[in-house]
Amino acid sequence: MASLRGRRVLLTGAAGFIGSHVARRLVAEGAEVHALTSTVSSVYPIRLLDIRDEITLHEGNLTDRSAMDAVVDQARPSHVLHLGAYTHVGKSWQRVDESIQTNVAGTMNLLHALAGSGYERFVYTGTSEIYGDVDVPFREDGPVNPISPYSVSKYAGERFCRMFHAGRQWPIVMVRPFNAYGPAQTPDRVIPEIIVRALRGLELPMTEGRQTREFNYVEDLADGFVKLAVTPGIEGELFNLGCGEEISMRDLATTILDIMGNPVRPDFGAVPNRPTEIWRMYCDSTKARQRLGWAPSHSLRDGLEKTIDWYRRELTQRASPFAL
Repeated sequence: MASLRGRRVLLTGAAGFIGSHVARRLVAEGAEVHALTSTVSSVYPIRLLDIRDEITLHEGNLTDRSAMDAVVDQARPSHVLHLGAYTHVGKSWQRVDESIQTNVAGTMNLLHALAGSGYERFVYTGTSEIYGDVDVPFREDGPVNPISPYSVSKYAGERFCRMFHAGRQWPIVMVRPFNAYGPAQTPDRVIPEIIVRALRGLELPMTEGRQTREFNYVEDLADGFVKLAVTPGIEGELFNLGCGEEISMRDLATTILDIMGNPVRPDFGAVPNRPTEIWRMYCDSTKARQRLGWAPSHSLRDGLEKTIDWYRRELTQRASPFAL
């Protein structure tokens, strides 16, 4: 398989949860990493602090076409991993315009900036939310029914990518990653929220927990992104990236708390279900396993133990952005 060693890789969304882990994986691969973040601040992105001397950071917003032209001109990437996006499902109902501008127009700005630059592979990051409320397991060749502004905008970006590959032969690969967890995830996501509340001895209100999801340790997903970048002959194709192991939110919570010694009791039913809840969500990842040679290397329990240990250490810090 081809390698990214010595190759110039542009990574958008690099300061995000999954993006920061992909950045570390690219550094470990020996790539020359050009990391794009929209954060305009004197404070260096905290998730990238440990590798700041090993990457080149670019600041720019995907919605600014001239900024994307400048970034591409400076980075001159051979490979682009496009993870930058507006990603909050619930808040997207109030931020429809931001979802469209970032996830659709922003993707097009980046692709048009790359046109004619001689890049070899563009990996577009969609979302498992694109599938919506169709039957499980979700397959790449199956139906979709996105049911939130976020998922509709990500699907629109994906369709544009498919169109430009078919119509212009642009070297684009598309991926729909499934739920991620691990170190440095923000505490408004379900797994870190359960862990941090349990560590602090706080109440843990939850829904009844009947909905199911699959959860993937973030380092496994980062490995998948590298394989998507280097596997030959997959241009124009779509891949699910996930373990395909279904678990209910109730069982997830009890598993986490069992590992921690049950310091608190979850209050199931204290929170109402979302009105557009997707009740079952897990993938068929056969294609990624066969075509990319990818498979997760962490069981759910192994990944949760690592994650709990990380948050336990993090809470010893005086002020942590990853603690409630």
